[in-house]
Amino acid sequence: MKIVLRKESNVPFYQQIYEQIVQRIHGGMIVDGDALPSLRTMADDLKISVLTVRKAYKYLETKGYVYIQPGKGVYIRGKRDTSRSIHAPYDWQHMKAVNVIRSQYIINRHKKYYDFSQAILYPRLLPNPFLSGEMQKILDKDKMMLATYGPVQGDEELRIEISKYLKDYQRLTADPAHLLITSGAQQGIDLIAQTLLKPGDTVIVESPCYGAAIDVFVNKGIHVIPVELDEQGIRADLVDEVCQKNNPVLLYVNPAFHNPTGTLMSERRRKELIELAEFYHFFIIEDDSFGEIYFNDIELPAPIKHFDKNGHVIYLKGFSKTLAPGLRIAALVAEGPVFDWLYAAKALMDIGSPLITQKAILPFLRTERMKNHLEKLRTALQIRRDATIEALAPLTDILHFQIPQGGFNLWISLPDSMNSFALLKKANEVDVSFLPGTACFVHESKHEYMRISYSMLNDQDLIVGLQKLREIIFDFQK
Repeated sequence: MKIVLRKESNVPFYQQIYEQIVQRIHGGMIVDGDALPSLRTMADDLKISVLTVRKAYKYLETKGYVYIQPGKGVYIRGKRDTSRSIHAPYDWQHMKAVNVIRSQYIINRHKKYYDFSQAILYPRLLPNPFLSGEMQKILDKDKMMLATYGPVQGDEELRIEISKYLKDYQRLTADPAHLLITSGAQQGIDLIAQTLLKPGDTVIVESPCYGAAIDVFVNKGIHVIPVELDEQGIRADLVDEVCQKNNPVLLYVNPAFHNPTGTLMSERRRKELIELAEFYHFFIIEDDSFGEIYFNDIELPAPIKHFDKNGHVIYLKGFSKTLAPGLRIAALVAEGPVFDWLYAAKALMDIGSPLITQKAILPFLRTERMKNHLEKLRTALQIRRDATIEALAPLTDILHFQIPQGGFNLWISLPDSMNSFALLKKANEVDVSFLPGTACFVHESKHEYMRISYSMLNDQDLIVGLQKLREIIFDFQK
């Protein structure tokens, strides 16, 4: 079996092996009962570690393509229809495929009741009745609103209110004329990538990183360089080293309760990144989706954008996480020619975000409702964080994690002997899901991780789900 590894690819080696074997199964080149090469043989042929091959085979087993007989080998499992009449019409599409193996939305496509995989809020913590009532009032007052496009830049009233909000809550002065409303922070990331990047350009990201941001860059043919974090955020000294050898166009960071680790970037580190951006002339995407969710009344540093004097930082403030995921509202702040470029790209992308959803959150931002809502959110999520840590306390000799000071997530280091995908498969059997750490790395990680989002479930289901997960981990260690 000839497996070809592309070392220049951002897809980890074990995933490349997995994909090529699956293609052979679907193409009828290997069939039910065929044996795959031994771990040692495959490792020697490809000049990689046995651990990487083992991970590929375990992933194939997790997906049901093979079964492993200890001491004997790895064999193709099950009957698969490989007739040309079924597969031939769409075979050509594999040549156009984007990287979806790592996507958190593919990994946990089938929803589980005890869902720890999504960093979104339990619906009853959101102001849904108020917002739905406001939308109905808007339609009753202006039934023609649905018959027109919203402004490309976004509703002017909303931009004015968000400008006030950023000054009050983030210590960030932003002219409403320099705000662009997007359909969530995710669209903002994609919009920036589409505007500023071309295949072969270099982007620096945190490692680990928000997986959907990685996918945006990878699937546009961008050279993505991961830089590790410490307790203060992405390491500025390593960013400097990368800049000396490359010419990055962008640095993507999530400084306020980083997704997935929960790290809060220090003010010193924020200033260091600005200095590097000024010296090497690159943009910084500052993704701020969790900045309001802090615990124990800690004092947050000002956003990186606060220290930006020359338009190096494109700031993204998402409201979906804290206000209403279904409304898909975020604001992008940028100055200089790049704002006009982003505006033009937004016009081509969707001709403007829906107007009714923008109008719906205006009353919330204009009153004390937002302040009261955020205070209640912080209390509710701190209780959930504490309950999660308490539930996992009996596993501290197995699992390792830092207690986050805010945000929605707990980032957990697993024993290297524990495969996160195999653990997820066992968890799924008892209706539990989480996010394997693989989704958050550009390349294959040396260690195994998992992300638990404690924000999605109610108090009771959170405890029950964590008890189930704890039992699975205990049994997995036996």
